[in-house]
Amino acid sequence: MNKPFFSISAIFIALTITGCTQRIQDLSDSFKFAYQGFPDAQKSWDEINVLPYASLYAQLDNGPRGFMVLAFAEPSQHPSPNLKWLSGDHEMIVTRNSRIVKTVNFAEGNLTATQVSSPDPLSVGLNTLSMPHTWSRTIDWQPGNHSGYRADSTFKRGKPQNTSVNGTPVATTHYTEYVTLPALDIQYTNDYWIANDTGKIIKSYQHLAPGLPAVTLTHLKPYQGDEGD
Repeated sequence: MNKPFFSISAIFIALTITGCTQRIQDLSDSFKFAYQGFPDAQKSWDEINVLPYASLYAQLDNGPRGFMVLAFAEPSQHPSPNLKWLSGDHEMIVTRNSRIVKTVNFAEGNLTATQVSSPDPLSVGLNTLSMPHTWSRTIDWQPGNHSGYRADSTFKRGKPQNTSVNGTPVATTHYTEYVTLPALDIQYTNDYWIANDTGKIIKSYQHLAPGLPAVTLTHLKPYQGDEGD
């Protein structure tokens, strides 16, 4: 039987934020993905809040939900840093303003780069923009060494919804990002749920690239150094 994607037996984290490095700590996680049933990771709010790290749940397609913590916050050429979220088996998700911009060690393939020439609407705040709103970026992915494919996005505002975050209902507004890769004639959609009170993305469903799985992210304890993540 194949190993589940996000296994959280133990996470060793070095947290780097604005040049300040804490000692490596062993975050031993009691939610081990045994080979029977692959249960979802589940943390209480007390467990989440006591950790000094930002955290989220990540789920690959319909696989088990894993608990990930912030490993590094690295400066980038953009106003917001690249946030690197790490699993116990060293799979990594890199986000910027809650958008997945890179992955590492995914078994089925990885989004290897995201390039932008104008601000990501997620960094501006979807709740502040007139809809529909258009934007473009380029993406690279593997396997296949796909490089420099333009992805055109159109954002549309949906309806208010109550969204569950670790069992807690949150009043949100749903936004859909319609993505087209014109060179391949491929379309897909990403979804974002934005808290009505803060304007922050608390949950998202994002396709990595054509032929790669989608990832659901549910933000638990936010990174305090960046208003966008």
